[in-house]
Amino acid sequence: MSDCHPPTYFDEALERATPLSMQWDLTWRCDHKCVHCYLTDRRQDELSYQEGLRALDQMAEAGVMMLLISGGDPFLRPDGLALIQAARARGFDVKINTHGNFIDEALADALAAARVSKVSISVYSEHAHEHEAVTLIQGSHAKSLNAARLLAARGVRVNLKTPVMAHNATGWRGVGALAAQLGAEWELDGHIVPDDQSDFGLCRVGVDPTERVLAALAAMAPHRAAARPLHELPGTPSDRRTCSAGTVSGYLSPDGRVSPCLNWREWMGSVREAPFAEIWHNSPTARRQREVRRASYLKDCEGCAFHHHCNYCPGLSHAETGDAGRRSAYVCERTHVTMSAIEHLVRLNEAGAEVPAPGTPEALTLFEGTPTFAERQWAARSAGLSHPREALRPAPAAGLVQIGEPRR
Repeated sequence: MSDCHPPTYFDEALERATPLSMQWDLTWRCDHKCVHCYLTDRRQDELSYQEGLRALDQMAEAGVMMLLISGGDPFLRPDGLALIQAARARGFDVKINTHGNFIDEALADALAAARVSKVSISVYSEHAHEHEAVTLIQGSHAKSLNAARLLAARGVRVNLKTPVMAHNATGWRGVGALAAQLGAEWELDGHIVPDDQSDFGLCRVGVDPTERVLAALAAMAPHRAAARPLHELPGTPSDRRTCSAGTVSGYLSPDGRVSPCLNWREWMGSVREAPFAEIWHNSPTARRQREVRRASYLKDCEGCAFHHHCNYCPGLSHAETGDAGRRSAYVCERTHVTMSAIEHLVRLNEAGAEVPAPGTPEALTLFEGTPTFAERQWAARSAGLSHPREALRPAPAAGLVQIGEPRR
């Protein structure tokens, strides 16, 4: 029997660059002033309602099935709900990102009736004062939680989204309990992205690497039984794409421009100037973007222990270096943080210990022990000492990991 498996529909979509999923930001407008927001220009040039309907028709014809409606806040558009209803009427699976402050009983009724598949609401802390230190809007915490309650009571799937920053460093962990009380999911992210002008200075509102490791550990905790040592993790071959951006997923801006994803702002074209399918399939920019593979980064990352596990992001690489196929120092650090969290989780499993909360003695003890392989590798790379010869490899006995020390 052959070990080969028949290609899945997703495999075929990747091969044909069929856009299965799109994020459409309806507006740049938002009444919150979140300290981590990537929007630097709240321009009002948006697709009109009729232009939006044409874009929906063109995306449906091109094969798009899943649509993430976001913003700004989509409900700041007077026709935001109407566009969501129009998307559902065309058969799109619709998810929504919102701060939730405009969701009252009537809007919750309408979203439930439209049968949207999920509404994600930003909740930054269990404490109102920390949440509002992020939004800079008094009363926003209670409104966001009330929106979650209204939707959950109507059977709408709700997800609370919590990026970890210096502003919510003590209260982010409690959002998990709030989500459980509401019957909602919880999405935790320890990384802040640069703004839409590729300024990574915005990332300084994030927390330090040890705090990001703790956030990653908290996100991994529900799946800790599946944690494996790094050398046992399956790797991704170098000839594979890094992600689905620009092949089976993409981004539509409020003014109708198309790009591979929200982070990869290298524009393919505008639906105001050409049909969506023509932009997606025939744009020279799109064709060039689809040539990026994991191997594209080997000119910078050859020999890195985590090449086959790195969460390469062409969008962030393009924002940082101007080239989607070059190493991003930001992504590199993010990968080392994730790998370190995996190593710490394995150690906690071996010790039968719980994932520590930020600021506790247990958290301090976690980082006072022997540095993880990932921590040592990041320190070496940051100091310019790592060489391609260094690699992660299992020892023939006892499955221990042997580490080549950094050399000048």
